[in-house]
Amino acid sequence: MLIQVFETGPAATNGYLVADQERGHALVIDAPYRAASAMVDQARRWQTPIRYLVNTHAHWDHLLDNAALLRLTNAQLALHRDGVPLLRLPQLQWFGLDLEMPVCAPDIFLDDGLTLTVGGLQFQILHCPGHCPGSVALFAPAERVVFTGDVLFAGSIGRTDLPGGDAATLLRSIQEKLLPLGDDVRVYAGHGPVTTLGDERRHNPFLAGEGRSFFP
Repeated sequence: MLIQVFETGPAATNGYLVADQERGHALVIDAPYRAASAMVDQARRWQTPIRYLVNTHAHWDHLLDNAALLRLTNAQLALHRDGVPLLRLPQLQWFGLDLEMPVCAPDIFLDDGLTLTVGGLQFQILHCPGHCPGSVALFAPAERVVFTGDVLFAGSIGRTDLPGGDAATLLRSIQEKLLPLGDDVRVYAGHGPVTTLGDERRHNPFLAGEGRSFFP
């Protein structure tokens, strides 16, 4: 598995190009502002055409370059169906940003338990609501890697003060869907550095004790 991070946009959002170079296929996980061209160029260097564009959730900073990436590739767009209503909300206005948010219709709905196959790589879709409706994580069991979007970060968790957010639901998603994957699993989040589930289970202040939440 090849992984290249593209951190860009007003919120320093991580987008990921993930590829199986041996079999020549790739997917993109989130497409932040002005990341598409660089992602496509890297996929071309790897000789791994992009098969899917997966949005971990439907917040503006993770999908501003959806349309650009889809224009440059033959990728199929994948999103959880619960995230679709968020696409119609004035998200950029909430943050005072003078940008355009393209609305692209999903080709695939990411139901919980679905498996996406990209070359020899398999990604299990884990529905993890709480940050917002329709948040998902992508777990590659053979590689011991999970892409968590804005569900779980190094030392923190996703905010829950935007429409559809709920702190108790988010913590339940982390406890029931992510932590059981194993302490050795590497976490690639929507913002910030790489961590592991073990480090977060032991040290993340929001997961203190037996999964009890800690909110300052």
